[in-house]
Amino acid sequence: MIKGISGWMMVLVLFAGAIGICRADDDARIIGKLGHNWPKDRTRTASFYLVFKGEKVNDLPALSSGENTRFYSKVWDGLYLQVITEKGEKGTPGYMFGFSKDEDDKNPVVTNESRDVPSLRELSAGDFRTEDNFAARPLKPGPGTSDDRGALRVIHYDDFDVEIRTLEFNIGDAMLKSKPYFKTISCLVTVREKAL
Repeated sequence: MIKGISGWMMVLVLFAGAIGICRADDDARIIGKLGHNWPKDRTRTASFYLVFKGEKVNDLPALSSGENTRFYSKVWDGLYLQVITEKGEKGTPGYMFGFSKDEDDKNPVVTNESRDVPSLRELSAGDFRTEDNFAARPLKPGPGTSDDRGALRVIHYDDFDVEIRTLEFNIGDAMLKSKPYFKTISCLVTVREKAL
């Protein structure tokens, strides 16, 4: 009798493990906001680990914004992260990161970036491909610039600084003369308040 029960238990454990393995391919979770503050700290820091699959991100509110989708999350009182997708023919070619003083994005916080150059706030699949989309673009170390935005971006605001660090991505339509798009992309967004 005990051998029969342990045999069934083994079958159930293997079945549950197989279901977990099958579902692992669709696991797109947000590990939420990570606070870095200690009671003695004078400034605040918060990080967001984000995993995008096209226009889907689990655990963040998603709202229609014209043809695009807007995701948002509270950073701290009076500051909200806003991410807007870029609509493409086959997928999402890019994500624009910004901040506002409200969750509805009606009171945006302006960056210190020049408006005459490409924004470091935009993560574009084209940033990781050559101009003709024929090959992968080599990633340079250190923070990106408007000429080569790269995998790490540092953006300055009046009251805080932001790092957007691309961790992993999968690009579709990676072929000559096609417009690439992200199948998936994960990134870490860290917001650091400036000392007064």
